[in-house]
Amino acid sequence: MSGAVLPPFTSDYIVRGISRSNAQAALQLDLHYLGSNGFRRRGVCLQVAHRSRPIERCGAQRLCGVSLGPRAATGTVKVLASHYAYPWNRAGSGYDYDELDVDLTYQEWLGVDLVYSPNAPRFVRSRGLLGVSSESAEVNLQRPVLGRLSATAGIGYSHFDGPYAGGFAYWSVGAAYTIAAVSLVVSYVDTTAGAKALFYDSAAAGRWAGTVIWRF
Repeated sequence: MSGAVLPPFTSDYIVRGISRSNAQAALQLDLHYLGSNGFRRRGVCLQVAHRSRPIERCGAQRLCGVSLGPRAATGTVKVLASHYAYPWNRAGSGYDYDELDVDLTYQEWLGVDLVYSPNAPRFVRSRGLLGVSSESAEVNLQRPVLGRLSATAGIGYSHFDGPYAGGFAYWSVGAAYTIAAVSLVVSYVDTTAGAKALFYDSAAAGRWAGTVIWRF
């Protein structure tokens, strides 16, 4: 079984409280394949906007990832090992990183996500670009409220090691409206002060984001 998720537009590509597109628009394509034995293969390619701030001085770039992992027959548990790369990045492979992701879902409305990276990229002004270990945990909710309209909410915490190690909490609230294979999502994202200390202006402190998702 195969499929794809194509968000043709998001106003700000925010991952765990951090903007990966410098608060600019982004395009994303998510392709996946689930074999008859339940082993899932997934390829991801993301085109993001220009970055000019110290957190990632990369210029125009493309983020690509490949994930491999088993998926439970019930569809409630996913374990994915991923590698993300920034080809054609002026900074070379310094921003490439790996992740191990355990995703637990209950009846499609409650999700728990646990993520570990041994080499997450961090730009430290006094040290330059570093690869440090990081851990994140988050809980996400989505419940129908009226017809095709659903309410969404999430809360999480991330910790990054290395110089000036620290962590921060992040949360979001929003709404999703689905018409056939298309979903319109609006979210408000905020983080605690620790996010700005670690990621400067890329921390999503009090930001709105809108996304169009097309599944086929």
